[in-house]
Amino acid sequence: MRGYPTLAKLSRPFEASLDAVILVDEDERIVYANPAASRITGYGPHELLGRDAYEAMPPHAREALRQAIQAHKATKKEPGVPLSGTSVLVRPDSKEIEIEFTAVPLALDGRRSLMVMFRDVTEMKRLAREFKALTQIASQVAFAGSLQATLNKLAENVVRATGTVAAGVCLVDEGTQELRFFGRYGLPDGPEAEARWREAVQRGARMPNTDSVREKKTLIHFEARQKLLDDPLYEPVHPFMREAGWDTVVSVPLIYRNQAVGALNVFYPRGKNPSEAEIAFLTVIADQAAVAAENARLFEEARQKAVLEERQRLARELHDSVSQALYGIALGARTARTLVDRNPAQAAEPLDYVLSLAEAALAEMRALIFELRPEALETEGLVAALTKQIESARARHGLEIIAEWCGEPELPYEVKEVVYRIAQEALNNVTKHAKARRVDVRMSCDDGEVTLEVRDDGVGFASEDSFPGHLGLRSMRERATNVGGRVEVESAPLQGTRIRLRIPLTQSAA
Repeated sequence: MRGYPTLAKLSRPFEASLDAVILVDEDERIVYANPAASRITGYGPHELLGRDAYEAMPPHAREALRQAIQAHKATKKEPGVPLSGTSVLVRPDSKEIEIEFTAVPLALDGRRSLMVMFRDVTEMKRLAREFKALTQIASQVAFAGSLQATLNKLAENVVRATGTVAAGVCLVDEGTQELRFFGRYGLPDGPEAEARWREAVQRGARMPNTDSVREKKTLIHFEARQKLLDDPLYEPVHPFMREAGWDTVVSVPLIYRNQAVGALNVFYPRGKNPSEAEIAFLTVIADQAAVAAENARLFEEARQKAVLEERQRLARELHDSVSQALYGIALGARTARTLVDRNPAQAAEPLDYVLSLAEAALAEMRALIFELRPEALETEGLVAALTKQIESARARHGLEIIAEWCGEPELPYEVKEVVYRIAQEALNNVTKHAKARRVDVRMSCDDGEVTLEVRDDGVGFASEDSFPGHLGLRSMRERATNVGGRVEVESAPLQGTRIRLRIPLTQSAA
């Protein structure tokens, strides 16, 4: 503190501070450092004095801080107004730490100086990043949408949380039992990358994470990039390897019900290796990835089951209606053909019968095709699609149906389809089970929600919340729940049934 008598008097509180305190002169040299500064930076007390204040920073952080200080000075604020922010320091053991700092310009003992106070927030920042990543990953996994999209986002969150350069998720292909990338971030992608990797595999190359899956344990591959470059089996992918910014690779197995279903691979930049805390974090992420893979598999099974059930339903509809109509048409045509030769005047009656059956079969086929693919829903909107559905029900079953609509609701297409399918199921239930003469269908758009109500005067049933024995009602409830809505059922024997769907406009739009 030579030349700074005032600082010598004021420095005593700094000596006991847990935060680092340094004083930087006009030449950007450290002229004072308290014990905490030595502990946090890893340099001895005498090593800090006289050192360039920016020397312990990586080039990008050094330049960013210099620019921030210059910009702060250029604002011509009052003397002593602090500048706060975050930056990075590199300790003598090459370990990077994150710091939060406050820099205060001072005129001390007649000299322009900069007092800098900082603390190590590496662990706090790491925990915050990991918590954020886990929260985002949990929501993505619960969604169980596209497996590739989910795992791509998972890999991205891993990279952002750990400060690594790339991550990828490999799964065991059920057919070949080989590992394949299903999600990646920061890794080469596209047809060329896939072709080069397939060529390497044909030569006998293996995924670096194969052993991790086989042994069901986390493996750290040090100098992995150079080892792959030295191995002629991997020559097809050497162009990508030479440009890669990573060196160490961590492979964490994805375990589901004690079975290794794949591996999470995280690529660390040169000069950086994973800590024990990061390995623990990656293990948790791998568990989430395993759940995502299993959710996607179950989702696909459920989708295939739903497709099969729909095909079986359409087959029954075709058999019960169109096939019977075609049989009647053939029978009537044969009768007419016989009468044409014997008594042409009597052939008119069976021909009229054939025409009526043909028209009914045509209407039935159009109705089934509309159920299968309601183009009007996408091209004309929900109200138009519901109107056509009601017209079809009137024509096919002779029901009196009274409809009342609000304007076209502001809903995403996916939500409109849910409303359409629930209305379709409700009308199917009426025609199959209710023995109703009249149905009232009403859709309202007010109080921040869309309400669809289907009410009949049929035989009714003893309604219960769980809908035991009523698969159609359970299906309605599940569809509504998936878009943030709910289905209410009111019914009693001989009192008819009312089904009400409610979907909040704000939630459905989100």
